[in-house]
Amino acid sequence: MSEARCAAVILAAGASTRLGQAKQLIEVEGESLLRRTARLALEAGCAPVVVVLGYEAERMRAELAGLGVETVENAEWREGMGSSLRCGVSWLARRESGDDNILLLVCDQARLTADHLRALLARHATGGSAITASQYAGRAGVPAVFAAALAPELLDCSGDRGAREVIRRDATRVQTVEWPEGAIDVDGPEDLLTLRGT
Repeated sequence: MSEARCAAVILAAGASTRLGQAKQLIEVEGESLLRRTARLALEAGCAPVVVVLGYEAERMRAELAGLGVETVENAEWREGMGSSLRCGVSWLARRESGDDNILLLVCDQARLTADHLRALLARHATGGSAITASQYAGRAGVPAVFAAALAPELLDCSGDRGAREVIRRDATRVQTVEWPEGAIDVDGPEDLLTLRGT
């Protein structure tokens, strides 16, 4: 099977209310989580890479300066992750051929690597499943690759659950790649302490 092209959608619109500061701008090894996530998607070979912004969009856009990514602003970002997912996938649908796989990422997974993203893309290209998800903390989640045919389901997401419902809907169409580090994310102040202490 020839490897299909894969676009990437990075969800980065939230206000990080639990954390009390913009998680997108938290630095890991001198680089913000937002810029790092976008850079890793590019290094893994995704194109295009679109970053969905909302809260303090101009500040976030400046953080991405010099990277070959596209940005789109979600005016309805306060509605939750589902609205940002719809915004990013809609952008792809308008501008791309429609036959690309979609790699979905969030920007608070501090231990993300390009190697893990490449492993997901390689498994998706050869595994024959519609969804290739990361496996951590006893569940399948993002980063995850979705076949182009699932775009309508992604566009139907709402609220704060995002793509999780699409992954859970039918286990027979999901394959996974183990990624224990996925359990380390930045949601609240305690997570930030854990991150800084590791």
